Amino acid sequence: MATTNYAFVTPTVGAALNTWGGNLNANTEKLDDLLGGDQPIVGIDINSGAIDGTPVGANTASTGAFTTVSASGGVTGDLTGNVTGNVTGNVTGNADTATAWATARTISLTGTITGSTSIDGSGDVSIATSGGITNDQIINLVYPVGCLYETTVDEDPNTTFSLGTWERYGDGRVTVGQEAGDSDFDTINDIGGAKTVALSIAEMPAHSHTYTLENPSGSGSSGSENGDSSFSTPNTSSVGGGAAHNNLQPYIVVYRWKRTA
Repeated sequence: MATTNYAFVTPTVGAALNTWGGNLNANTEKLDDLLGGDQPIVGIDINSGAIDGTPVGANTASTGAFTTVSASGGVTGDLTGNVTGNVTGNVTGNADTATAWATARTISLTGTITGSTSIDGSGDVSIATSGGITNDQIINLVYPVGCLYETTVDEDPNTTFSLGTWERYGDGRVTVGQEAGDSDFDTINDIGGAKTVALSIAEMPAHSHTYTLENPSGSGSSGSENGDSSFSTPNTSSVGGGAAHNNLQPYIVVYRWKRTA
C-alpha cells in the first residue's frame, strides 16, 4: 500500500472490510493529530484562507511576498519595497531613498565647522566645533600692535575690545602719509606744522604803498623827494594788524588711539 507525506495508509481495493476499517481509523487519528497541531505540516501550498494567532515561520524563518503587510508586533529582517503609513518602534537597516522624517529635527551649528557628525534621526542634532576664530584673533588681525583706531566714542579700546594696550595718539593733529623723498615726511611719528603762522616779508605777495612827504615848514605834499633836501625822509601809510595767519585745513574731530601692546 502506498503512503503519503503524512503517513496515511491507502486501503487496498478488494481488501477485507476489517482491513479497510483499520486503515480508515488509523488515518482518521493521524488527521486529527495533524489538524490539532501535534504534527508539522509540510508540502502544503496555501492559496486562500487566513492564519490567526500563530506566528508563521517562528522556528525556521523563510521568505514571503506580500502586497500589503499589517503588523501589530515587530517586523524583523530585510524589507524591500515601499512603506506607507506610520512606523512605531525601532527600525534597523538601511533605506535606499527617503522623503522626510515624521518629526523635523533641528541642527545647531556653533563656531567654525571642522569635522563631521552622525545623524540617526533619533533626536535633535547639535554639532559642537573646535578651532573657530575667537574675538581676540579677530582684534589681532584687524588692529595689530602699531595700528591706529579712530572712533567717536570716548572709551579706551581695551574696554571696547577687551584686548590690548592703547594710548591716545596725535591729539590736535592730522596725519600724513610717509614719503621717503621729503625730509618733512620721511620719518614715522615726526611732527611738524603750525595751527597759525605769522607771515614773513619773503612770504608776503609783492605790493606797493602810498606815502606823504613832509617839508620843514610842516606843509605836506604827495610824491617823491625829487632831490630836494628841504624835505624829510618819506614814510608810507601803515595797514594791517600783524595777527598770525590761520593755517587750518578743513577737519573733523575724532578720538584716535594707537595700539602699543
